[in-house]
Amino acid sequence: MHVLVVDDDVRLTRHIASALTEAGHDPVIIHDGVEALQAAAKSPFDLIVLDLGLPGMDGFEVLRRLRSQHVTSRVLVLTARGEIQDRVTGLQLGADDYLAKPFAMQELVARVRALGRRYAEEPELRLRVGDLYFDLANQEVYRASERIELSPRELMLLRVLMREPGRVFTRTELCERVWEHAHDYDTKLVEVFIGRLRKKIGDPVLIHTVRHVGYTIQEPIALSAARQK
Repeated sequence: MHVLVVDDDVRLTRHIASALTEAGHDPVIIHDGVEALQAAAKSPFDLIVLDLGLPGMDGFEVLRRLRSQHVTSRVLVLTARGEIQDRVTGLQLGADDYLAKPFAMQELVARVRALGRRYAEEPELRLRVGDLYFDLANQEVYRASERIELSPRELMLLRVLMREPGRVFTRTELCERVWEHAHDYDTKLVEVFIGRLRKKIGDPVLIHTVRHVGYTIQEPIALSAARQK
């Protein structure tokens, strides 16, 4: 993939570019938000790795302008660890995924690869599982025509599940993606939030427990058919 890396940390961007090149991607490095906008307008990038903590024009403004200019490149935002509001704001502005600093380079490459698989075609504006819809642009969820009010954490958890319907996520995996923790105690949060989502989404049940493994979101008919095979 043709990847634009935007971060003012020269040393970090060199490491990112090296890792992406080794993985078979074509990275371009830019250290300034204004230059990033100009580059994205001139040349189509498959994916943009965007640091939110840029000097001058920060990553939020860059992302806002990219989407207002209808740039459809996938965007992976880099955030400070623990800054939940930054991640929520980034997703609301149109980011496709986030990665908290400091991160392992292997994880960044894996996220880039996953985004490439997930969005081989045009980026989705709405996720759908049965009659459940997730409007990514406005961060709104509907069951049939009724809007469901969800907290930022609930939105993030549902978004992870709906990105890959039918895939079974372990509690630890969900905890790492939404809370950035993998301890046994922290995974109990997943059970609590899954319960909240089920209650708010209502019947028929779409979020299913796979015993001794984790959780998946799937249409009831599809789940029944899978069990009969």
